[in-house]
Amino acid sequence: MSDIEVRAVDVRDETALREWWATGRDAAADRTYDVYPAWEHSRVALVEDNPERDLTLLGAYEGTTMVGIGVCQLPLLDNTHLAFVDIGVPPAHRGRGVGSALLSRAEELARTAGRTHWIGDTFKPVGGTSAGARFAAAHGYEVANTEGFKVLDVRDHPDWEGLERQAAERRGGYRIVEWESVTPPELVADMARALSVFMSMVPTGDLALEDGEWTPQRYVENEQRVADRNRCFAAAAISPDGELVGYSDVNVSRANTTQGSVGITFVLPGHRGHSLGLAVKLANHRSLAAALPECELVRTTNADTNAHMNAVNEQLGYRQVEDMLEVQKVISS
Repeated sequence: MSDIEVRAVDVRDETALREWWATGRDAAADRTYDVYPAWEHSRVALVEDNPERDLTLLGAYEGTTMVGIGVCQLPLLDNTHLAFVDIGVPPAHRGRGVGSALLSRAEELARTAGRTHWIGDTFKPVGGTSAGARFAAAHGYEVANTEGFKVLDVRDHPDWEGLERQAAERRGGYRIVEWESVTPPELVADMARALSVFMSMVPTGDLALEDGEWTPQRYVENEQRVADRNRCFAAAAISPDGELVGYSDVNVSRANTTQGSVGITFVLPGHRGHSLGLAVKLANHRSLAAALPECELVRTTNADTNAHMNAVNEQLGYRQVEDMLEVQKVISS
């Protein structure tokens, strides 16, 4: 353990950043599915100027060899009591204190910043356990929320025609609109309002997540950053009086168009019971498949307690392949 040195990685040093990315890829090699981001995606996302966060990347070195990675991300605009931490150690280097050294440094950064709730996530086989789950528990992180990590085989899904008829019959006077990457200007204010209460709408267990304050300007600036690296297939439900009341999106990295990832899905209270969640997801999944026929799978996570969305995803053809544990450590301020 005395031979392990942990230090920050300069994200503008492309050689060091590439080594950090490759070490993280090796650490994730025992996941059920390879969903690790492509290098060409990471080299853009990790260096972008983002006022939403303070991001520190950590590397654990044995001599000149990187043997593990860490992340400490501090939200800057809301949820400023939180720190998001992540640790990755390739299987060949586990069991020697590498992860503990990285976590200690990440926690030091969080504590110095005055963050009182430290959150991470780890994955394990359905109903089983994993090195990450054991590591989190051993270091005082309690499971605050459990989600199913699910994948949809885009080229081999159930017939959606019956679902589309059902959604069309149930939505009444609501209509569905779609776009790619750039939200229509007339819907930006509605999206900002919805994001400002999003955390209150979705099950988050005991995680200390709070609603934020999203202005139209913040929303547009964030969307522009994402569009630089992702294609976003979005669909929204519009009420009879013209208000955006439901939404879902699927993001596909421009660097790897064989995979997609569901971003957020919501239907505002008072507008539920019309199959709007199903309708918007059917719409953007159809658009994705038409635009990117090479896309093989879409991934998503849903809280185990979110019975409605779990049922919708099961109808679409998603199947659970892992458990995702969202873990949290609370310290006194």
